[in-house]
Amino acid sequence: MNVGDERSRSLWMDVDVAPNAARLTREITCDTVIIGSGIAGLSTAYELSGQGQKVVVLDRGKIGKGMTARTTAHLSANNDDTFKTMVEKRGAKLAKDFYVSQQAAIDRIDVIQQS
Repeated sequence: MNVGDERSRSLWMDVDVAPNAARLTREITCDTVIIGSGIAGLSTAYELSGQGQKVVVLDRGKIGKGMTARTTAHLSANNDDTFKTMVEKRGAKLAKDFYVSQQAAIDRIDVIQQS
């Protein structure tokens, strides 16, 4: 399903991100190609370019108009199920690793926003 065809509307659906971004019209060379211009793809491109890589981001549609357009943009280190359920199904180590990774991502976003 195309997210733009859904009845409910997110605030982000009406925001054009970089409406004049250039389409790829020629052959180019890069270190990494990112497929998808949502929050995950753009975050990955940001981090890799900060490490000196030449990055190209490709998407079949407009920037941030896929699943990213449906997000509430909330940040949480919790999961959709309880940690008790995660521990029961996956073990304490995985549950802890999940929490630590989610919190690290939130901390990284905070650092980026502060700079």
